[in-house]
Amino acid sequence: MRWQLVTWLTVKATDLSNVLLSSRDWHYNLKDFSKFPKNSLGYCLYDYLQSKNIPFKPNLIRHDIKHVLLNYEMEMPDELKIHAFLIGNRSYNLMGIIYLSICTIIVPEVLPKLITEYKRGRQATCLKNTDLQNHIYQDIQEVRQLLVIK
Repeated sequence: MRWQLVTWLTVKATDLSNVLLSSRDWHYNLKDFSKFPKNSLGYCLYDYLQSKNIPFKPNLIRHDIKHVLLNYEMEMPDELKIHAFLIGNRSYNLMGIIYLSICTIIVPEVLPKLITEYKRGRQATCLKNTDLQNHIYQDIQEVRQLLVIK
C-alpha cells in the first residue's frame, strides 16, 4: 500500500513537472534519436523508451536522459534513487527535494540505498552545469567516463 502511494505521488509529480516545464527548449524528437549512432546517449534513450513502451515527453527529456545516462530504470524505486543522486550531485530542485522527502517518510526502508546514491552523485561531475544536449551523439560509456559517473 505504501509503495502504491509513492507510485501515485510519482505520477502526479511527473504530470506537474511536465506542465511546469512546458517552455523548455529541446532540439530533437524521438524519431531523431532513432537515427543516432547505436551506442550514443541519444540512441540509448530512444531504445530504452521503445523497449519499455514509455511515451516521449519533450518537456521531461532532460530528466529522462539522465535516467539512461545514470543507468536508473524509470520505475520504483529507481525514481527515488535518481533524485537522491541529483541532490548529492548538487542539482538542487525544490520539487525534487520535497518529493524525495515525502517518499522517504512513506517508505523509510529505502533510506540506506538513497544515501548510497547520494554519495554516488557527490562523486560525479555536476550535471546541473552540463548541457547533455551537447553529448547526445557521443558514446554513452564515453559520456559516463567524461562526467565521472560510476
